[in-house]
Amino acid sequence: MEIPEINQRIRQIIDFKTNGNVKKFSDLISISQQTLNRLFNLDTRTNKYPVATTDILTSITEMFVDIDSDWLLTGRGEMIKNNTIVNFGNYSVSQFKQRGYAPYYSLLKVSSGQYDLATIEQNEVPDSWIKFPELTVDAWFPIVGFSMEPKIYAGDIVGVVAVNNWERIDPDKIYLIITIYDRMIKHLQQDESTSDFLWATSENYPRFKIYMHEIVKIYRVVFAGRLV
Repeated sequence: MEIPEINQRIRQIIDFKTNGNVKKFSDLISISQQTLNRLFNLDTRTNKYPVATTDILTSITEMFVDIDSDWLLTGRGEMIKNNTIVNFGNYSVSQFKQRGYAPYYSLLKVSSGQYDLATIEQNEVPDSWIKFPELTVDAWFPIVGFSMEPKIYAGDIVGVVAVNNWERIDPDKIYLIITIYDRMIKHLQQDESTSDFLWATSENYPRFKIYMHEIVKIYRVVFAGRLV
């Protein structure tokens, strides 16, 4: 006799939210630990597993708003709702990325002018993780500054993808450029006479040079907008 599938999904949520700690999870949803443990233990009198009650299911979905109730009830879709920000929880970075999430760094603001000296090479811990359907990015960042308006506004967030070949820059695209001095979003253009630097351009300011030896990483902006 196998554990009912809905009970198995509850076990997945317990593993995700409290690293398998049933006592901690029971405290969070205000259901006794004994009641939860019964879901995973064969009743020797009936030779069956009890199925999760409506009270348990309701407590889980009310406590954890990022859990998809349709997935919990039917197994369709994914455990975490799309278009939601979730806490890091107990998954590793690689596990989150395998599930289509990308890290969001609320404190590592990106300027559409030039900003501070911090870079994403500092191994900062993300504040949360974001997943959008059919959109794969490497990271998410909030925007300050207004030099890229009306394409990107202060207060937007951007999703970015790493660019591995800096020689194939598209001047019509928008890039996040990390240098040893700054972090910014700009259009980029190659200079016709030298490969020593790239021209950074924006909608509202004169272009300027970014020297190749100062660049740490380049990312292409594939999404810009606001979560509402």
